[in-house]
Amino acid sequence: MPLPVTRTEIEETLRVDATRHLQALLRLDTQSPPGNETLAAEYIAEVCRGEGIDDVQIVESAPGRGTVVARLRASHPSGRPFMLMGHTDVVTVEPEKWDRDPFGGELIDGWIWGRGALDMKSQVASELAIFLMLKRRGLPLTRDVILTAFADEEAGGGFGAEWVWANHRELIDAEYAINEGAGNVSVVNGHTFFSCQAGEKGSTHLRLIARGKPGHASVPLEHTAMQKLGEALVKLHTWEPPTILTAPVKQQLRAMATALGGEFAALTDEILATDSPPWELLAQLPFTEDEKLSLRAATRNTVVPTIVRGGKQINVIPSEVTLDLDTRVLPGQDPAAWRDQVQAVVGDDVEIAMVEPWSGTASDPASPLFDTIQAVMGELVPGATVVPQLLTGGTDAALIPAVKTYGFYPMPSVERNETYSPLIHGHNERIHVDDLAFATVALYEITRRFCGAGQ
Repeated sequence: MPLPVTRTEIEETLRVDATRHLQALLRLDTQSPPGNETLAAEYIAEVCRGEGIDDVQIVESAPGRGTVVARLRASHPSGRPFMLMGHTDVVTVEPEKWDRDPFGGELIDGWIWGRGALDMKSQVASELAIFLMLKRRGLPLTRDVILTAFADEEAGGGFGAEWVWANHRELIDAEYAINEGAGNVSVVNGHTFFSCQAGEKGSTHLRLIARGKPGHASVPLEHTAMQKLGEALVKLHTWEPPTILTAPVKQQLRAMATALGGEFAALTDEILATDSPPWELLAQLPFTEDEKLSLRAATRNTVVPTIVRGGKQINVIPSEVTLDLDTRVLPGQDPAAWRDQVQAVVGDDVEIAMVEPWSGTASDPASPLFDTIQAVMGELVPGATVVPQLLTGGTDAALIPAVKTYGFYPMPSVERNETYSPLIHGHNERIHVDDLAFATVALYEITRRFCGAGQ
């Protein structure tokens, strides 16, 4: 194929390549469980080798659970590696509830359909297209550029990022990385903002254990496990954890205040006067209801009951009932101390046990990479401001803590971003090719400038 030289040629090639690779990846069934991510790893490795990239490895934590890592070496090394990272596993589907084949990768009226179109084979396809463009153009690099597509992110990363970091750290030991997690666009008081994930909450899993008198269900008893569970649930539901402002949230509000000034800046000054302002004050910010929900979750530790287990027969009062609690703790918060706090709320009639003590993580936005992201986005969308964001969910970033990781995959349409939200892990997942192309071009420019020698 002719070497793309002009900006228009480069952008069109990135668009075509990202679309083609996304369709191919969507046609590979990598639902987790069981995963089978080696299918996608082999596809990416074959594409890279077909372009003359020989530094490609697939490592498997278990049969079929493959992670692929490829590398372009710096010709003028002056910095540590930069990584384009993602994952190729997807959550399960209910095909009968989809309007299209979830593994068809169909392109219809500008939309690419399939499980993983948003989370996150789209970004993997974009990063693959970027990686190939850097190779084709032979751009001089000041840093190695690593392309990594992990297995097992959706189920916690034990067969993916966590295992690779523990067993093959040398493959992914980068200084900076771009990952999933943010890039959402919003318009506040007429000003356009793009979010860039600079931290995420830790997924600390707890278990509530209630014990009581067993017996025949025909004779009601007091102080049963079910009764204690119910009382504890009411206490959790009515509890209001305190507001805590972490560094990423403070930086987000300061950046927005600088851009907007006026009443927003005055309100932000009042909010930032303390590390624990009342929620009622933050609720006055001119955000949409969905944005306020996200901000609320990003400014406190949260606890959400999800799975109840107990009872074997309809006529038996169980002696023990358990309730799994999905709790998310802010960066800087001690999971053990948080467990003690939850225990104090529910009281001593039940036990709160620690299941998984994951802490939150954060990367300082004051960095050359963040500056590059801001510069590129300011050119692609004149006047736009990139603001740090604390992600309330979790990604593989928490499993590679020594790498300064930013979640960024920008898509410029406010309307389509609103459409995407319920499609992630939902039915009829799809992405518009214009958003795929925009994000690919943006990440290419960021990578080229951050890793290029005098470009």
